Amino acid sequence: MPKKYSEQEKENIRKTLRREACECLRIYGVRRTTVDELVHRADIPKGTFYLFYPHKEALFYDVIHTFINDIEPMYLSLLQELDENHIVTSLTDVFYRILMRVYDEGLFRFLDGAELDLVFRKYGEAENIELEKTFSEAIKHLFSFFYIEDENDIAAFSEGYKALMYLLLSADRLDGKEKTLRFLIRGLVLQMVE
Repeated sequence: MPKKYSEQEKENIRKTLRREACECLRIYGVRRTTVDELVHRADIPKGTFYLFYPHKEALFYDVIHTFINDIEPMYLSLLQELDENHIVTSLTDVFYRILMRVYDEGLFRFLDGAELDLVFRKYGEAENIELEKTFSEAIKHLFSFFYIEDENDIAAFSEGYKALMYLLLSADRLDGKEKTLRFLIRGLVLQMVE
């Protein structure tokens, strides 16, 4: 008979599984991550995993969804810390911190279409299109806080930032990763605030 979990226990297990999925994603990617590895890291029985997710791809889909839902509150919180006397440096730090969250949570691996396809293959086209649209809208929304009225400029800044995310696929090969990424983000910010 399966164990009964309280709502708090269920939420804790989901958080633990998402955290461990992020770590596995960063290290191994989707393909090389197994349910056995996830349950070992989360210290739960394998059967418990299946009470929460029908397959590992559902967990990774949840990781993506959670990140998208959390990014705006995180961004708004970071904007509260802006030093208006040093706006370029402050904004560079904000965008760097968001970029590093994408890196630390392993989400950069989804920029490789093959990894994302492994997750998306379990879902219908409508869900996949909606998730991709939501992600693109979240990035555009980041730039909309700067009262940039021209939709083309918002689109250009959004695409520039997404291009920086692609660098994360080979970030470990960069000498001075932090300095390089901050330099490139600063260039984007300078264009944005001019």
